[in-house]
Amino acid sequence: MSPPRSGKPRPVTSSTNFSTSPASSTPWRSCATQLARLDAAFEAERSFAANAAHELRTPLAGAIAQIQRLKQETQEAPVMARAAAIEETLKRLTRLSERLLQLARAEGGKLRADQPGDLRPVARLLVDDLGRAAPGRLLLSLPEGPVLSTLDPDAFGIVLRNLIDNALRHGTPGAPVQVILTEGAELSVANPGPVVAPEVLARLTDRFARASSGDGSGLGLAIVAAIAGRIGGGLTLASPRPGLADGFEARITLSG
Repeated sequence: MSPPRSGKPRPVTSSTNFSTSPASSTPWRSCATQLARLDAAFEAERSFAANAAHELRTPLAGAIAQIQRLKQETQEAPVMARAAAIEETLKRLTRLSERLLQLARAEGGKLRADQPGDLRPVARLLVDDLGRAAPGRLLLSLPEGPVLSTLDPDAFGIVLRNLIDNALRHGTPGAPVQVILTEGAELSVANPGPVVAPEVLARLTDRFARASSGDGSGLGLAIVAAIAGRIGGGLTLASPRPGLADGFEARITLSG
């Protein structure tokens, strides 16, 4: 005879095997391998740019010195003109190599200090330095209290120098450039000038993008954007300037 039924349903048991077989993990391994290769390629690109820029600095400085000496020794107008053109080209190459070094650091170097520091002394030093080439044009506004941030002072210097250089180079010639650093570690650099079209403004942080023809490297805002992205600070570009009918403003948050 069959045993009597209790009337209770038998418990249904099931098991799920969460173990991953070698075959099922193959896509994940392939994806990880591809990402590792991409990281290695990007790192190789950064290293090459940084090393090449570093190695170019000394020969470029030597070539500029030789051209300047030639200009002093010659009295012939055609030679003077050609030497001046060569000197300007070498100086553009020097600026480009400096920007490539900055870009390599912005994308892969250390950007945070161990302890918060006051950004005001760096701002004063840089504005004084850059102001020598543009007397009376840089208007710096700082709060009375400290502007504390863990952003590395050298990284802050790279951001500020590139924003000021961009404003001086592309703004109205001779017009003042307003540099404001707030107590909350928000930096803005604004200049009068032509309004930048929205489609051009949207790509100004791309490498080698320019709002107008000129001798700029096209890397300044790309460097600032790279640093802003890595420190979690927002970079905002506006044209015309807020509340005005013309000009350009770059604003970045440096707190943290």
